[in-house]
Formats: sequence, C-alpha cells, structure tokens
Amino acid sequence: MGNGRGWLLAVTAPWILLGLLPLALLTSSSISLSDQTISDEVGGRVKTTADVSKVVVQQQMDSLKQLLAAFAQRPGVRETVTAGEPAVREALPGYRRELADMRVGISGVIVVSAEGDMIGAEPSSGLPQDVTGTDWYPAVRNQHRVYVSQAYTPPVMAASRAVAVAAPIMSEDGGRLLGVLAAVYSLTAIQNFATEAANAQDIRLLITDQAGVLVADQHAQPDTLVSLREDPRIDTALAGRDVFSPAHRGFDGLVLSASRPIPGIGWTVTAEVPRAEALASAERLKTSILSVAALLTVLILSGLGLQLHTTRGRRRAQQALAGYAAALATARDEAVGASVAKSEFLAKISHEIRTPINGVLGMNALMLGTRLDDEQRHYATTAHASAQDVIRLLDDFLDLSRIEAGHLAVEQEIIDLPRLCDEVVAPFAPHAHQQGLWLTLRLADDIPQQVVGDSARLRQVLTNVVGNALKFTLQGGVDLKVTLDEGGEYDRVTLRFTVTDTGVGVPPADRERVFGIFRQVDSPITRRTGGSGLGLAISRQLTELMGGRIGLDSVEGVGSKFWVTLPVDVRSWSAPAAEELSGKRVLVAGGPMERRTPTGRILADAGLAVEEAADTSAVLAALRGAALADRPFDLAVVDLDLAAPDPGRSLADVILTDPLLHATAVVVIVTPGRSGYPWPTEVERTVQSVTRPVSRRRLLAAVQNAARAAEPYDSHSVAGPAPGPGARILIAEDDAVSRELAMIVLRRAGHQIDVVEDGRQAVRAVLLGDYDLVFMDCQLPVLDGLAATAEIRGEGSRTPIIAMTAAAMPGDRVRCLEAGMEDHLTKPVDWSYVLAQIPVWTAGSSLPPELAGLDADDLADIARAFLDTAGDTLDRMERATRTGELDQVAALAHRLKGSCATVGARAAAELCAELEGFAAEGAARLDLIGELAEEVDVASRGIIRFSSP
Repeated sequence: MGNGRGWLLAVTAPWILLGLLPLALLTSSSISLSDQTISDEVGGRVKTTADVSKVVVQQQMDSLKQLLAAFAQRPGVRETVTAGEPAVREALPGYRRELADMRVGISGVIVVSAEGDMIGAEPSSGLPQDVTGTDWYPAVRNQHRVYVSQAYTPPVMAASRAVAVAAPIMSEDGGRLLGVLAAVYSLTAIQNFATEAANAQDIRLLITDQAGVLVADQHAQPDTLVSLREDPRIDTALAGRDVFSPAHRGFDGLVLSASRPIPGIGWTVTAEVPRAEALASAERLKTSILSVAALLTVLILSGLGLQLHTTRGRRRAQQALAGYAAALATARDEAVGASVAKSEFLAKISHEIRTPINGVLGMNALMLGTRLDDEQRHYATTAHASAQDVIRLLDDFLDLSRIEAGHLAVEQEIIDLPRLCDEVVAPFAPHAHQQGLWLTLRLADDIPQQVVGDSARLRQVLTNVVGNALKFTLQGGVDLKVTLDEGGEYDRVTLRFTVTDTGVGVPPADRERVFGIFRQVDSPITRRTGGSGLGLAISRQLTELMGGRIGLDSVEGVGSKFWVTLPVDVRSWSAPAAEELSGKRVLVAGGPMERRTPTGRILADAGLAVEEAADTSAVLAALRGAALADRPFDLAVVDLDLAAPDPGRSLADVILTDPLLHATAVVVIVTPGRSGYPWPTEVERTVQSVTRPVSRRRLLAAVQNAARAAEPYDSHSVAGPAPGPGARILIAEDDAVSRELAMIVLRRAGHQIDVVEDGRQAVRAVLLGDYDLVFMDCQLPVLDGLAATAEIRGEGSRTPIIAMTAAAMPGDRVRCLEAGMEDHLTKPVDWSYVLAQIPVWTAGSSLPPELAGLDADDLADIARAFLDTAGDTLDRMERATRTGELDQVAALAHRLKGSCATVGARAAAELCAELEGFAAEGAARLDLIGELAEEVDVASRGIIRFSSP
C-alpha cells in the first residue's frame, strides 16, 4: 500500500510541476505586462491632451496677435495716431467696440506714442498711465512685432485675469514706429478651455505665461496670480523643451504629467492626472489575474487527479472533439457557400438595379438641360442626387463583397500625386464654403510628383475620409496635408495623408468603432445626416489591401485627425519646370496675409518675380505706376471678393477694363459657393480663374494659360486640325430606356446611330455594315453579347466593341476583355467620359500606315521583336539616367525613336525625341521614361491585337 502511494506521488509530482511552473511564469509576465500597458496608455493620453491643448491655445493667441497686427496697420489708425492725442481719444471708443466685436474678451484699448507717452486709453480708469515699466512696451518698441504680455489682474475691469496684446503702429513705408496699440484681453476663454478639457478627459490642465505665472487651471482662485516657476516641469518647458514625468510629486501626491512649451508666446501647458487614480485599473487587473491563476491551479490539480483515476473521460472527449471538428468543417463549407451565394446575390441585384437607374440618371440629365422653372429644377436635381446616392451605396456594397471574397486586386499605375489630391478636394469646396467652413490642401515641398499605386482606390479612401470630416464639422474647417514619413529611400517612400478637422471629435471608447462595418458613433450629427456606416470601414480595408495603415487621433469637442500612411514607389520627384514663366513679374493683389503669402510663395518657387500689395489702392497704384513707367506687370493675381474704389465693382473688373493695364494678364481666385462680386463679363480679354483651395498645379496652369493668352497673335501660326465628322456607331441593347438614352446622347454629339435588339442582329449588322464602333450589352436575347463578340471576332472583324452593361463585378470586366471587347462600361454610364473616349476607341480600329498590308504572322513577329528590343532599351535608359550617363541616354533614345517610327508608334517616337533633347542639354527625366514605357506597351498591344487570328 505504501509502495503504491509512493509510486503515485512519483508519477504526479512531475506533472504538477510541469503544469504549475508555466502558469506561475505566465501570471508574473501578465501582471508586469498589464502594469506597463496601462501606464503607457495613460501616459499617451496625457501627452495627447498636452499636445492638443498646446495647439488650441497657440491658435487662439496667434489669431489674436494677427487680428491686432492687422488692426494696427490700418491707414485710419496710422492717421489717427499721427493727428495727436485729441483725435486718438475720440477714436478709442470705436476701436474698443470694433475689436470687442471681432474677438470676445477684449475689454480695453491703449494707445502709446513711440516714446512711451500715454496718448489715450479706453476705458481710462484702471489702465496704467506709465507704460514704460511694463514688459510689453519695451518689447514692441525694440522688436517692432506683436507681443503678448505677462498675465496680470486688472484692478477695475471685469476680467479676473488678463494679458496685454501690443502691436506696433508703423509708418506707411514700414521704416518708422509711430506708436503702440495694446488691447487688454481677458483670459476667461483660456480658463474655460482648461476647465472643459479637464472635465472631458479627467485630466488637469495648468497653463502658465512666459514668467511661469498660472493663467488657467480649473482649481485656480479667480482673482489671484500664482507663480509655478519653482516647479521643475514648468521651468523646463519655459526653456523650450518637452517634459514627461511618470511620477512627479505635486500638491495632491504623485501625478503622471506632460508639459509642453507653446512657441510664439512663450507660455507652457501641463496636463496631469493623479498616478494612483490612473493606475487603479492596473491594481484591479492584477487582482483578477491572481484570482484566475488560483482558479487555474485548482483546475489543473483537479484535472490531474481525474486523469490518473480514469481514461474513459478522455476517450469520450476525443470522440466529442472529432464530432466538433466534423461540425466545424460542415459549418465552414456552409459559410463558404453562403459567401458565394451572397456575392452572386449582390451581383444580380446590382445588375438589375443599375439598368433602371441608368435610365433615371440619363433621362433626368437630359431633362435638366431643358427649360425648367425653379421648382421643377429643384425636384429634378433632388431626384438626380438621390439616384446617385443609390449608385454610391450599391458600389459600397459591391466593394465590401469584393474585399471579403478576396476578389479585389490592387492596380499598379503611375499617379500624378498633386493632381489626385486636387481632384479629391475640389468637389468638396463648394459645399464647404456654403457651410462657412474652410477647406485647405497642403502638399509638403519634398513629396514626389509621380508615384506608382492604385489611383482609384487611393482616391476612394481620401474622398471617404475628407467627406466624413466635413460631415461632422459645424464650424472651423478641414485640412488635407500630404507629407513624407521619415526613414524612406529615394525610390520607395511612405506617404502620410493627414485629414484634420475642428468637428465634434470622437470619444476614446469609439475610436475603433468608427472603422467597423455599419457602425457609427451616436451623435446628433449622425442622426441628422444618416449614412450607411460603410465609408470608413471600406477605407480601412482598402488601405490595408494597398499595404498601408489608417488611424484616428481625436479629442471630443475639439476635433479629429485621421491619418493614412501608404508605401509607394517613386517615378519622378519634381514637376516639369515652367520655363516660360521664369522672370515674369507678377503682383499678388490684396486680401489677408494668410491668403497672399502662400500664393506668392508658389509663384516665387516657379521662377516668377513676385510683389504683393495689401489693399485696393496700393494694388491699383502699383499696376498703374508700372504701366506708366513702361514696365507693366506681366500678371496680376486677384481675389474676386476684393472690392474696388467704385461702389458695386470688384477690383478684378476695374483692372480688366482699365485701358492702361491692357498688357497685364489677370488670374481671378474664386471662393466656391460665395456670392461676392459677379464674374467680370463686360471685358474683351480672356480671364483665367482658380478655385479655392488653391494648389500649386492649378495655379501654375492658370498662370501659364494667362501668359500665353496675353502673347501677341502670330498670323503665321498654323491652325490646328479641324474636327472630323461623327463616327458611325451601332448600339446593341434590349432595354428600351437605355437604348433611347444612348441614341439621344450620341446623336446630339454628331454621331450616326443604328440600333439592334438582340445578339444575332448585332453579329449580322457588324459583318454587313461599316461601323466605327459598337456598344454591346452583355445580356442580349437570342445570342448574348459575349457570344456575339466572339462570333464577330471569329469572322475576322476588327471593329472596336465596348461592353455597356450593368454587370459590375471584377470578373465581368475580365470576361468581356477575354471575349474580344476593347473596354467595359458599367451602368449607369458616364456619358461625358464616353464622348471623350470615342475618338480614342475609333482611332484604334486601324493599323498604322507603316504596317498596312502585312499578314498576321508578320505582325506577330514585328510585335515580339519591337517589345523585346524596346523593353531592353528602356531598362538601359533608366539605369543610365539614375547613374547620370546622359550621353548613353541620348544615344539609346535616338535608337528607340527609329524603332518606334518604323512600327507607326508616333507618340512614343515623339517622347524619344524629347528625351534625346533633354539628355543632350544635361537634364535627366525619369518621368518621361515612365510615359514612354506606357506608349510602347500601347503600341505593342495594338500590333498584337491585329496579328491575332
């Protein structure tokens, strides 16, 4: 009996040790990891609160400084100060009221002479009479810039804490100080922000001025100023360095805090939270882990005992496990079948909905082109928008289905990055300005010009994120910024797209929820605007499919920052230089400095000589003075919102109608959705326009067009080719509405149209007729469109055939191309795109003259030889360009030019000539090599298509 017990102990002891030792190690590591994770999470929250608060305070004070600086430079203020003390005292009440209307919190105004004598104050009581002892007067006198004083408590005014914001009043030429204008600004708004942020985030905010005096704190006494200069965190932040303290001993014990300097005004902001309160969840988690570990220990010991006493239960468990595995396999098969059925169902529903919606949108567009009264146009426009919403929702469902099924492939094509960003932002501009929101696009100077990626999917992601930001922003605006992430290489970089808004923000608990399918954060805006909840979910899946990441940083009540990072290959780094603009003189006319300066910087970077004028009179004086001196400005960039001296006229209208200024071309900047001044129509000159937000690409294009339009007419120039006659087109469509819509649109465009209603008639018409183009529905009666196309190709016909179908799944396009069709259009059809593409489609229906008369075998041999030779030459040209061997680039381009001309690839031959010329001048053009590779591929595929039987 004793031996049996010893044997049992010898067998069970190792099993107990093997079971409990890993559990102990796991428990210890779990406790350590939980402590670290929670500490990092709280620290990150504190740092984020400090960073966001720093930005908010800096924006508030910077905007106040800009307001006072602009006010101090008004001609009226300058004239009043020059007139003397009586004039100043008379004007001060109006100054105070105007400033208080523009910025809540301004409660007093002081005007001081350049020598420091008090000229006037409003109100006179409670304001200092001797300002030479203040910190703001010497700073403005010596530096001639706006200065924010240390905080103080005004003795008489309603404000409990205030600062003096002082700005220099300079002479008209900017060379002499006439006086100082100071505004007394209550810090109540800063205090309210600190209190609201602290209540919302459960984090205490401490804001100090440049002397370390506490200006905002939810626990601060309203009428006292306390210095925190002895606090090492404040002292370090005042020195300009960020501080993070995981365990600082404050007034209420240990706190976890982050301090940040606020540049420009010298203040600091500190966010702190009691350490015990922040890490309380870690203690609770530690207790839970220990409890679970104890329970697992009991279970392990119980399990070992049961295992030693019987094996029957194990056999039953194994049998049950086998049954579960079989059930899981069955469930998996059913899930796969359900997914396939869902995809087929969505494809069928998409096809059935797209055909009637195509008719609704097309006929509605035709109706909008007729004479309608306002009520009828409102109804028609609403119906058009609703039908487009149905299509967008349908596209979202299809995208979601494709992603889940793994059928969505990422394309690799050349993307013009600035152009894509413009095209994303531009459609939102009218809505943003109508709602009183600003919308800006900022591209870093070091981003590449051309990258390789999926332009359609990237545009879809950015459109979803920008649209979502505008949807949840009621005041302020939205900013799209494109920069490079650190650590990139020359040929491969990571782009960062940041969309920042001043909207409602997202609570921390809901930040992941916004990326869920059919999930939205519950808010009054969501309930009012609705939506499917698919946009951000699809954006996340598309971003990850392209190899990138998407995320959200947000503070509730302050705003949100969505960011997308995407790795891409670089094709070219800089846009082609606008050589024809080099040295031209341009005047950026009037408007606020924050609008003039970015515009002037873009033009100066392009090589133009830029001058700026701040007001209307200065603009006209500069333009007319230059014209009288026989050195007129080549160009004037004018905001359409600027008023002229004549009532009811815009500055642009005055410039364009002034005979003295006929040599100056004009570019007008228009704010979408604003009434402003009417477009200058009573002029004989061509006017170029740019819509806000202004981008480098569109601004330079408008400037180049304006410069060309201003050049003298050359009577010896050769006129361009006259437009050719319309194409002869066959429409094979069984749906009466779609057929009628296509006939109306194409006939209005000047094309000759014939129609058939089934596939057999389509085959007979193509083989007997001489058509330039065929639009073919895929689901025709008698003989479907794919079979009809295959039969047409089998008879040797090369007439271009374009699929025009409601089938929108990825495999549908592949099947159409494999059947012999040239392209695939999804209903509802974008007729503006179709009309633009008809010349391209019809131009590909014949061989170039250089290859006419050759049989299919000869064409196939030529295509293979051309593609092999051109591919090798392109690779060598790219390597030589990267290594700077431009002589070899010129020789290779010359050789390839001859090959392209031989096979009739004229566009490719012209690009070779350009490359040869640039290389001879010492310029490397990788972007042109990319364009040349595309043209070579197009030419090769065209020859191969005519060589196939």
